[in-house]
Amino acid sequence: QGSKQLLNNYPVYITSKQWDEAVNSSKKDGRRLLRYLIRFVFTTDELKYSCGLGKRKRSVQSGETGPERRPLDPVKVTCLREFIRMHCTSNPDWWMPSEEQINKVFSDAVGHARQGRAVGTFLHNGNSYYEGTDHPGSQDEIFNRGMQDGSGD
Repeated sequence: QGSKQLLNNYPVYITSKQWDEAVNSSKKDGRRLLRYLIRFVFTTDELKYSCGLGKRKRSVQSGETGPERRPLDPVKVTCLREFIRMHCTSNPDWWMPSEEQINKVFSDAVGHARQGRAVGTFLHNGNSYYEGTDHPGSQDEIFNRGMQDGSGD
């Protein structure tokens, strides 16, 4: 499994297999491609415990306890931004997302990770690659859903 370095001057790598999956599944949409790359480049925990891009200022009085959330690794973020722009520029049939759209993909990824859902909210062939997605209650929801086939009540 060779590793593919996304951009020469950044130490950010994904496997060739991940790259193929990302490109083939993105349907020439830079936002979807970015969503895949975020999933490959950041761990669920990195996303979950970050404050995203660190853009929103939190008020100190919000009374939130817990570990200080740090912004996502700026090197990886910049690399992915640049990479998406470069990729969409060199492949004109790809949809190039705007700065806002790129930021939104990052913040959505953080949101999904915090909810214990896979980024992009799908599981690949029913196999989940993510650790920490099983939050309390998820088993029960699945179990109960099976019980409610409409014959009750």
